[in-house]
Amino acid sequence: MYYAQNRIYEDVAEQTLNLLMVSGSGIGANREWLVKQALKGDTTHILFIDEDMTFDPDTLHVLMKNDLPIVGCNYKMRSPRTGFTALAKDGSKRIVTTGESTGLEECYYSGFGFCVVKREVFEKAAKPWFLLGYNTEAEKYTTEDCGFARRLREVEIPWHIDHDASKLVSHIGNYDYNYKEKDYVSV
Repeated sequence: MYYAQNRIYEDVAEQTLNLLMVSGSGIGANREWLVKQALKGDTTHILFIDEDMTFDPDTLHVLMKNDLPIVGCNYKMRSPRTGFTALAKDGSKRIVTTGESTGLEECYYSGFGFCVVKREVFEKAAKPWFLLGYNTEAEKYTTEDCGFARRLREVEIPWHIDHDASKLVSHIGNYDYNYKEKDYVSV
């Protein structure tokens, strides 16, 4: 209701939100299916909200006002002392959002827990968009957001986080993980 009653852009005549959901264990395949369904219509933006996120009603408005190809929230991972989801632009470390953090920051990726992507990004990036990979050095599989970040790099589309919007979300686990926790580490 908040989205329907509060315009993001005053010059846009109609503002609608179409809800698509899918269940399954293949998160990359699920995201791929959702995007393909959304792109069949006149969708201008894709908003990803994972089922384990809570958020302030204004979070989408904060992200959308940036008018960027892709912008997301930097949120805590669901384990104590594991840090934030956003990886620095050069991939060297995790980005930390604190009470003093404000504005935008370019990143390598931020995760899709709460993230807005313009339609044109999917039209420019090669498929499959959400391909899992394998990091031989760390000996572990990567997530679908990392695969999407690689696709963005191929077409030179930057990914950003909004620190102000990041303060409006929590990641639900044993408790609500958010930026206020003091036990974060940067790895």
